[in-house]
Amino acid sequence: MMLFYVFLFLVSFRYIEGFLPTAHHNLCSRQYSLNEEVSNINENSEKPTVAIVGSGAVGCYYGARLWETKEYIVKFFMRGDHYTISKKNGLNVTSVEGDIFIPPKELMAYDQVQNMGKADWVIMCLKSTGIEATPDLLQPLLDENSRVLSIMNGLVDEDIVRLLEGLGENEEPVLTRCAAVYGGMALLCSNRQSPGHVDHSYAGKLTASLAVCSDKFGDVNDHKEAMLSLWEPTRGFEFCYDDNLVRARWSKNLWNLPFNGISVAMNGITVDKIVQDPGLRELAYRVMDETLAVANKDLDVRGFSKEEHLGKVEKQAMMDLSDNMGPYKTSTMLDLVNRNPMEVKYVFRKAVDKANELNVPVPTLHTLVTQIEFLQRTYNL
Repeated sequence: MMLFYVFLFLVSFRYIEGFLPTAHHNLCSRQYSLNEEVSNINENSEKPTVAIVGSGAVGCYYGARLWETKEYIVKFFMRGDHYTISKKNGLNVTSVEGDIFIPPKELMAYDQVQNMGKADWVIMCLKSTGIEATPDLLQPLLDENSRVLSIMNGLVDEDIVRLLEGLGENEEPVLTRCAAVYGGMALLCSNRQSPGHVDHSYAGKLTASLAVCSDKFGDVNDHKEAMLSLWEPTRGFEFCYDDNLVRARWSKNLWNLPFNGISVAMNGITVDKIVQDPGLRELAYRVMDETLAVANKDLDVRGFSKEEHLGKVEKQAMMDLSDNMGPYKTSTMLDLVNRNPMEVKYVFRKAVDKANELNVPVPTLHTLVTQIEFLQRTYNL
């Protein structure tokens, strides 16, 4: 009889053990916890860690798309009410391509980058007005194997590397603090509706290009494959890799300069007003033509072939995109209306400076930027 009770106890224990969480199960359940004390969890996980720095309309959208794949540990750096409310209620991303809700218990939100731990990928979605904060925001997240993707507007890439490395303005950007830095260009209609809520209304194409890599990790193809692999499991937008960062940045400028520019110069109008008004539509085309002239001269000077030039196809693609955008409020227009700092230097002024440097006349673009800079001074933005 005694042997029977021993046997029954062992069977019962084995049955219960099957439902008890093992150390591995506990680890998985904690990977998406809000508890900042568990930021070292990625040390024991096989999933790559992605840190979103700048969790606004752009960062939250692409970060949520990565999160929903369940292939990554995605951490969001947030500030203010956006952090507080998201941490309490979760992050809600409504989208024409399918909504995403990250519940509070699964959202890894931080208001201090120092608490996030090292990351395999850092996706920086700051406005260029905050570019000087790059070292403080990125260095705690990086080791020699990390890769950085800056999804930002304007001609920012070399300055990001210089700031990260503590180099002077005229010094060659040499990378030592991480494996690679990429430039990212997003054609995305997304706005933050309220703290904890981002709405994606149209488009979403994301293009990435390698800006610079460290000497230790110098294989360009490896960096390309790593970037393609990062976005391969995602849905809800088109991802493209461009081997030519100069071309890719000017391609985005082909939209930014006319549409962000006119929306601000006209004291805050939406994209539909620009494309529907004959005069403003013609103005947009003129700015595009001047942008193409600067872009192609820049490509020539850097030694790229004529096959790399931008032209009528890209120009019309940007107008077609805008024709279907509806009453979209551009990011710089929102900054003007809300009296926030505007991205004038990197989005607008650097394009005109490059034109002057290359002796390319851009009278329409120059006038547009002069108007924008006047508004910037008037409202101290």
